[in-house]
Amino acid sequence: MVNVVKKKVAKGLRREAWERFWNALSRSHSEKALVENLRSFLTAAEITMLEKRLLIPILLGRKMSYRRIGQLIDVSPMTIIFVKRNLQKRPAARRTYASLYERKEDSLPLLPPRSGYGRWIRERQRRGHLPQY
Repeated sequence: MVNVVKKKVAKGLRREAWERFWNALSRSHSEKALVENLRSFLTAAEITMLEKRLLIPILLGRKMSYRRIGQLIDVSPMTIIFVKRNLQKRPAARRTYASLYERKEDSLPLLPPRSGYGRWIRERQRRGHLPQY
């Protein structure tokens, strides 16, 4: 497969490109029109790769082995694994980290200095063995 430059494109420009692609595909009311619209955006090699990737779930559903699928449509086992994993992947829940920053300082352990005078005094004060100053 050809290496693709992974340079970031502005979000607005990307959105505009996807809207244009979607509009072209949504105007396709038949299989022939869809293929013609895809040809205006994709090369023949890209269309072939797309077809192969669309075939992988069908062949996996027919209980074919990875080796047999690879021989039949000429794809690597890594491509089959990639497509299969992405089919099974669920959308990730967005993680929120606000709770980490809202912790009180009291809940964090107070570590004594590594060496020197007063090394254990703060720990003893925290545990209540010495009066607080």
